[in-house]
Amino acid sequence: MNGRCLAEEQLIELYYAETDCAEAKEHLAACQVCQAAFARLCNELVDIDMQVPDGGHRAVSEALSVVTRQPQTQTSDTIMTIEEVAHWLKVSYHNVNNMLHLLPHFIIDGQVRFNRRLLEDQLFKSRAEAEKKAPDQPRLRPIALKRAV
Repeated sequence: MNGRCLAEEQLIELYYAETDCAEAKEHLAACQVCQAAFARLCNELVDIDMQVPDGGHRAVSEALSVVTRQPQTQTSDTIMTIEEVAHWLKVSYHNVNNMLHLLPHFIIDGQVRFNRRLLEDQLFKSRAEAEKKAPDQPRLRPIALKRAV
């Protein structure tokens, strides 16, 4: 590179045709160092200037599926009544009422309330404990019943 070689800024101006400098164009045509630098610059700028392909509906549907897979924090700390817990667990009101001593709950103004996150934690913990115990317990064989004749 000599003192007459083009600076990177001048090469960029030539690439984008921002200048009509005939002297710079003549120098580029005659100088192999500047031609090599211009070729490298062109390759970089082509990569940078490349348009992003339009993903359209596929990109939107993928983004929506990612959002729906994320846990919703609004429902995790929801306060529920006995009726709502019974509906959520698909059991009767009386079942939930009879199991209060096993479920995390609190009382506000005489009304029983549940924190959904704490209730879920308790249920998962109970399930994990039951799964740990299950393999150790012997399986009972069905007993054949004889009919009284």
